Amino acid sequence: MTPLDELRAWLGNHLENDASAQVRLHQLLQQLRQMALPELGSRLVKGSSSLALKRTILGLTAKFDWPEWVPWVLQALQQEQDLGVFDEGCVALGRLELRSAREALLHLATQRTDPDRQLILRRELGAESLQPLPFYLGRLLEGEANARLAHQGARGLAAVAEAEDLPALWQAMEGADPLASRLLLRTIVELPGNAPGLLLLDLFQQTLRSLEDLETLEILTQRLQSGARTAAKGELAQALARRMGGEHPTTLQAMEQALSEGDSGDPLPHVETLRALAKGPYELFLTESLSILLEGKVARFSAMVTEAQDTSVKGQALLGATLNQVCNCLVRQVSADQLPRDQVVALLLEAFGRFAHSDGLDHAFCRLVPASAKEALERIYAIPDPKRRTACLDALGAREEDGLCPFFLRAMQDEIIEVGHRAMHHFAKLPSSFPAVMELFQSGQPEQVRTALRIFTVNGTEAAAEPLMAFLKTDVRDDLVLEAVEALGAIRSNAASPVLLDLLHDGKPARLQEALVESLAGLGTPEAGLGLLAKSTHLKLPQVLIRALEGLLGAFPGFDRPIPMEVVPALEQLISRCCDDREGEGQRLRAILATQNLYCFDQTLYSRLKDAFSDFLFDLRTKGDWDRDTNDRVAAVVKELGRRSASLSHIADREEKVRGMVGMLPPKGPGRTPALLALREALQDPEFIMRAELAAELAGMVLRELDHKDQDWRDLARLCEIGGLTRQLDLVEPLKEVFKGATGLGLRSAAKESLLALGLDEASISRRAPIRSILLLEPSAFFRKRLLTALGQHWEIQEASSRTEAAPLLAEHPVDLLISEQSDGQGDLRPWLKLQHETHRCRHVLLSTAARDTSPGEPWILGVLYKPYSPEALLKALEP
Repeated sequence: MTPLDELRAWLGNHLENDASAQVRLHQLLQQLRQMALPELGSRLVKGSSSLALKRTILGLTAKFDWPEWVPWVLQALQQEQDLGVFDEGCVALGRLELRSAREALLHLATQRTDPDRQLILRRELGAESLQPLPFYLGRLLEGEANARLAHQGARGLAAVAEAEDLPALWQAMEGADPLASRLLLRTIVELPGNAPGLLLLDLFQQTLRSLEDLETLEILTQRLQSGARTAAKGELAQALARRMGGEHPTTLQAMEQALSEGDSGDPLPHVETLRALAKGPYELFLTESLSILLEGKVARFSAMVTEAQDTSVKGQALLGATLNQVCNCLVRQVSADQLPRDQVVALLLEAFGRFAHSDGLDHAFCRLVPASAKEALERIYAIPDPKRRTACLDALGAREEDGLCPFFLRAMQDEIIEVGHRAMHHFAKLPSSFPAVMELFQSGQPEQVRTALRIFTVNGTEAAAEPLMAFLKTDVRDDLVLEAVEALGAIRSNAASPVLLDLLHDGKPARLQEALVESLAGLGTPEAGLGLLAKSTHLKLPQVLIRALEGLLGAFPGFDRPIPMEVVPALEQLISRCCDDREGEGQRLRAILATQNLYCFDQTLYSRLKDAFSDFLFDLRTKGDWDRDTNDRVAAVVKELGRRSASLSHIADREEKVRGMVGMLPPKGPGRTPALLALREALQDPEFIMRAELAAELAGMVLRELDHKDQDWRDLARLCEIGGLTRQLDLVEPLKEVFKGATGLGLRSAAKESLLALGLDEASISRRAPIRSILLLEPSAFFRKRLLTALGQHWEIQEASSRTEAAPLLAEHPVDLLISEQSDGQGDLRPWLKLQHETHRCRHVLLSTAARDTSPGEPWILGVLYKPYSPEALLKALEP
């Protein structure tokens, strides 16, 4: 996956207490930088995001204090109902210590006027205690010596600094330590007007020149340390001539003439003249060190070289950090239209080739370079370091800009396979990528077709499944057929089973047979598994037979989805062939281990396989090449087969016992909780095998019991656990309702574990089911018409002007969502709305009201929209 894909997956499966996941999130943000904000911000403003996820995202501002957070956090806080999240959002804005963040807080103060939120906003704004600018500037300049005071100063400058204060702030940059310099830059770039941008351009060029000087100085000092002292004088003179000869040719010529005269010459006055004219650390070192050598101070010269080398290394680290900050500020200025994009891109492009050790420079260049700038983008192909090329590809790919298709198409040809694959992944995310690859695929040119197949394989392009299946039905070269089969296997389209099975027969090349069986086994569907079993009768290659067996067993992964009884004889024959020394050719051990995944209701088959494998285990122990690990693995399989055989012999009795426990379940009273607990423990017994019929009966019982009102939370928790053990997907939505409505940790945890057992992931648990039908209960005919227009044709919509009109509509056609005012002419609508939910006439309610003190309060209330609101706000609230 690309870093952006991985970030989306992380956000979709957020685990609050997973420390390793938090570490990985920070690594991804260090890679993506501000390019991650659209993903983070969209989750922050999305109404269906969990409170834990919102808090996690807001907490990221402590480490990643990008100014670009401000609009996202402001948008989220304008509609956030949870007071705790609102508080953390205001803290996040405050810790950014920026003028724009303070303006966002002031904007919120005019919108969110309830007392609790006003108290939070007053705390963050601190308007009563503002001091003049010199007070805050002095605190900021404490820098790393007192970081707490420095940050207090930065927050104060965000409140009081204005455009006319720019000279004073810029002058304070001189001599400031790294922390103070960083905070000052953040303050300066937020000031209004174009002046900060012009100063940043000068600072960028100055920093780049200093970095190049220090790099050159480090290289020179390394040569001087390892070289002979007698050659140092000549090397310094040559370096000085190369560096300053263009500006001061007369002085350089006089110096060289004096040096060539030997002891009779006196070059020192000329060197001192150049020393007075030197600029930057490199020129100063050249003139000073040459002066010391000419004076004969060899020991002082050696110490000076060592000192200069240490200084260059430390200086590069400090200036590298400054360059990164300046690049971020330039991007911000371009985004705010304070600097022309073309001017900044030209500056970055020039530096891109000159300085190869700045992540901030590379990131800024990739963020700003236009997709149409082919010559500029070609610089990325020429980067010699594959890690740097990959980082640039990730930064460009995070833009997901369609105009970059030609760039990524060429980048796929990178000589480093991993870099080419990364380009393919980014290419696949672009809207025009599939048509472009299809042109290659349909070109009829083998090399272009092969390139397209490779892209389909690496990216698993689902849209390519149909064209690939049509391609395989035509008469094409065997090598292209093989690559097309591998591509189709990577896509894992269930519809591909008939096409792949039709190609599979013993007359095909061995590699093609292996690819076909591998692709079919990867599908993991009953159709593919049974097809492999049917085809195996005519297959001969042992490596193909064993993969067919594994694919068949993988398609039926449990007793809830067992292998059909009618194919058990053919299955046993396939196992025997794989275990046969002649046909299996050494695949016996792999076949035995594969039967760990054998699930069927044929007790005798388990018994026969157990006996056969026991004989093999006995033979294994008598041979000289006996291996303890292999012995233990086979013994475990034999034991498991014996256990399943014994369990199946008692299955009818156990099922009757479970049915009896269900029948004797008390409807209420103190005996109900122990009875449910005993039923759950009986189902959890590892010796118990649940057939589909009993699972359906238990699921129906759970559904009926969940409808009962005022149950103890322990009873609901046991019912959830029983529902999870049935593996019946009909229980997903009812258990989701229990999970969302649970207030205690015990019930919430039980519902969550049950949903995970039903095959849902963390993201799916929190995601509500799609809304298909809506009833709009709105007294105002004008507003009702406006909402109907906004909703369009995407949902089944009914409308009503009162509860009296809505009641018969709901009784006849229950809906997924009821959009309603919270009161009408008959009074408060909430009790009536709650009744509609409890009688399953609506799944959710979305309040549409002008009352600003309204809060959701109930889990079945989807949210609150405050009138007047835009149609876009309504559509956003309906997103899953």
